[in-house]
Amino acid sequence: MINPNDSIRYTNVISRKYEFQYQELENVFNDFVQEVIHLGATIKGPLFYSVNNVPMDEVLLSEFFIPIHEDDLVVPEDMRFHSYFSVENMISIYVHNHFETKTEVAYRLLLDYISDNELEQVTPIFHVISGDHSMQYAMIKIGVQKVLNMEPASNI
Repeated sequence: MINPNDSIRYTNVISRKYEFQYQELENVFNDFVQEVIHLGATIKGPLFYSVNNVPMDEVLLSEFFIPIHEDDLVVPEDMRFHSYFSVENMISIYVHNHFETKTEVAYRLLLDYISDNELEQVTPIFHVISGDHSMQYAMIKIGVQKVLNMEPASNI
């Protein structure tokens, strides 16, 4: 079921952009989290990432984000500290178990919803990773806006 009224809102977020083979996703997650912890940060929120390309040859261009407790933190040049990170007007869907196959179905459902409701995609696709050891799930979110139909002015 698609949630038509969602958003992403976090304070004190660290991010870094990556380019990697899809099969390396879990290693990239772990490396990012370990580097954030190594900086002295205390993680407070879920890891989330954007998919910034249509994967060609299974290579993903992605940005990883994680909220921390610290109000300020010196980060390396290839990382960014966001005092506030917000994306409004999003649609979303939950995925759990069999992430690889269900993610493809979720993308199709979200893209069909966009088309059926005369919306346009205005952000990359975001994956918010949540859950615990007993059940993990991801929320897949896309920022959208209503398509404006600009009809030409009629001749009077």
